[in-house]
Order: sequence, then structure tokens, then C-alpha cells
Amino acid sequence: MGNPIDDMPNTDEDKPTEEAESSRMSFGDHLDQLRKCVIYSLLVLLAAVIICFNLGDHIIATLTTPYKIAMEDLGFDPRMVQLKPIEAFIEYFKISLKFGLVAAAPFILVFIWRFVATGLYPQERRIVRYFAPTSIFLFLLGSSFMITIVLSGLMKFLIGISMWFPLPGEDNWLHQWFQSSRTNPVVATQPAPPPMEVPVVVVDPEEPIEGQIWFNPTTSRLNVHHEDETFYFRMQKKSAQQFVQPFFSISEYLGFVVNLALAFGLGFQIPIVVVFLIAMRIINAKIMSQARKWVILGVAILAAILTPTPDVGTMLLLAVPMIALFEIGLLIGRVIERKRAKE
Repeated sequence: MGNPIDDMPNTDEDKPTEEAESSRMSFGDHLDQLRKCVIYSLLVLLAAVIICFNLGDHIIATLTTPYKIAMEDLGFDPRMVQLKPIEAFIEYFKISLKFGLVAAAPFILVFIWRFVATGLYPQERRIVRYFAPTSIFLFLLGSSFMITIVLSGLMKFLIGISMWFPLPGEDNWLHQWFQSSRTNPVVATQPAPPPMEVPVVVVDPEEPIEGQIWFNPTTSRLNVHHEDETFYFRMQKKSAQQFVQPFFSISEYLGFVVNLALAFGLGFQIPIVVVFLIAMRIINAKIMSQARKWVILGVAILAAILTPTPDVGTMLLLAVPMIALFEIGLLIGRVIERKRAKE
């Protein structure tokens, strides 16, 4: 079984070049090239991390915006908690490091490519040159798809699960039994306080005066203006009281988002795998098309493994694009086979 690249017409790369001749360099020269590759990669990574550290507030704002939208839509105060004294700083640095690594990855791969390309055959260099940029693009596409499209709806679903736990009410038989068994103390009756009217506005005043109080039903905030500052308290409907209040840790949330973005980035590599298998003649497009139902089953299992949440919705949000990308990879594989047959 031959290599499909061998069927391609010869180019100048198939002839001995200076790059091929350099593969005969001494062991010391190879170590020197490896040293330069490591140093340049570390310098690029350091620069990317510094840039991402300075842009960390914008990166974190992008990652937390779906959470904020979901919390506000469900009537909760969109805040997070810090459980450890240095948790916020560690997470800020980890996000800067991870995004810096992603930003520096293309440049680092170029340095690695220059080092390893001298020991590869021309057809092997061709394969890496075609597949590596596409793989990086699909990884970034999958991660961006998760953050911009999937994450908001997913967070709304996960936060909404807290509403499944009812608040024990006074009409509950066990609550009534406990109340009846208790000795009710005599409470002295006091006159009710005079009613206080608070204006209700849908748009906050642009220039509130000292001591002004108002309620904004759009944001569910009771506002008080004092000394050129507006203080607020988020109100909650009595009819919508909950037993479980969703409060997320900043480390848990950011770790969840990064892991989910990684899962989607890996899941979007499906067309690369399909095209590679067909191009290397490991399997042909017809057999892969006939085995579509088994591929769909495998994709569903892979999506369930990659996604860090146990809900079916998240799995489908990854599995459906993976199936679509499988069909795209199968289509490209058929084009490669037709071109190979003509040649």
C-alpha cells in the first residue's frame, strides 16, 4: 500500500535541497539548534504571557459574561466568591498563562517545525504543512464556538437547576407539625410603621440628588444616592424564594470554562482525523460512509467523555458539530480520492 503523497507530481521539494543536506549536521549542531528552539520558544511564551497578563481583565470579562447574563436572566446577583486569600491572583495568573500559551503556540510550532523538518522526508513535510495550520484553526474555532454560543445557554441551564430544589413552605405538613409542637411565645403587639413610598423607575436617574431613593425593576435593585455614590441592594421576589442559592467560586468557574473550551477544541479535530485516514489510504471514504452509524455512536461516546458536565445537553452541543465536521471531512476525503483516481 503506497503513500498517497507519492502519487502527487514531483516538485522541487523532492530534490536534494540545502534543508535536506543540513540533516547531515553533527550531533553538536543538532543540540545547538535544539537550544535555540527552546530559548526562542520560551521568549515568545514569556512575551505572550506578559501581554495576556496586562489584558487579563478583558479576557476574564469575556469568559464571565455568559455567567453574568445567565444569572441576571434568572434573577440572581451575578457575583462570584473567593474561597482562598490568593485564589483570585492565582486564577488571574493561570488564565494569563493559558491564553499566553495559546497565543504563542503558532510561533512555537514554527520553531519546532524548523528543528524537526530537517529530519523529515519531503512528503512528510508536506503532510505536516497541510494539517498543522488547519488543526490549530479548528481548535480555536471549537473553543470560540463554546465560549460565544454554547456557554451562555449552558450556564443558564446549570444555574436553573437550583430552582428544582423547593423552599420548604409553611403549608408543608412537617413544618406545620413542628410549629404546632413548639410553645409560641407571647409577642407584644406594636403599631405598624407608617408606609414609605419609594419611586419605581425603569431607568436610573442620570444625576441623582443626595439621599434620593428609587427602585429599578429592570435590575431588581433598591438604590440610595449618598456623597456622589450610588449604593444598591439587589431585591428578590418573595414568591421566588429558593432553598439553593447559586454562588460560584472564581477558580471553579474558570477551570470549568477552560476545560470545556479544551474539550470543544479537541472535538473539532474530527475532520483532520477523517481526511488523514483517507489520505493515507488506511480506510476509504465508501467504507467510512457505510459505517456512519458507528461513527455517530463513537462521536457521542467521545463527546460524553470530553465534556466535564454529566448533562445530555452539553454532550449534544459538542456531538452535533462533531458529526457535521465528520461529514465535511468525509466530503474532502472523497475529493482527494477522485483527484487520486484521475492522476
